[in-house]
Amino acid sequence: MSASSTPVSVAVVYHSGYGHTAVLAENIAKGVADAGETPVLLKIESAAQDFSAIIEAVGKADAVVFGAPTYMGDVSAPFKAFADASSQAFFTGAWKDKLAAGFTNSHSFAGDKAHALNSLSILAAQH
Repeated sequence: MSASSTPVSVAVVYHSGYGHTAVLAENIAKGVADAGETPVLLKIESAAQDFSAIIEAVGKADAVVFGAPTYMGDVSAPFKAFADASSQAFFTGAWKDKLAAGFTNSHSFAGDKAHALNSLSILAAQH
C-alpha cells in the first residue's frame, strides 16, 4: 500500500483486437490490486466511441498504463483515436505529472513493437 495509506488508483487504458492485449491489461490490474492499490480497467471498444468517460477516469487516477496491440508497426486505430481524443485533457492539463507506463504485443515478429511503444511514450510525454 502507498505510504499515505490511501490506495493509489492506476488507470489501465487499453484496446484489444483479439483478446491478447486484454489478458495483459487484466494481469496488470491484478498486479496493481495485489500491491494493495486500486486498478481501474478502461477498455477502448472502437475508434468511433465517445472517449469522454475514459478520459475523465484517467484524469481522476494517480497513474496510467496505456496498452494497445501493434498493427502495421504502430498502435491500433482505436487506440490512436483515443490518443487523439485525449487532446481535450492535454489542453486543460488534466493528466499533467501523472506517472505513466505502456505495453504492446503483436503476433508478428516484425510488427515493430518498438515504434508502438514509442508512440505510447510520446502520448504520455505530451500530457
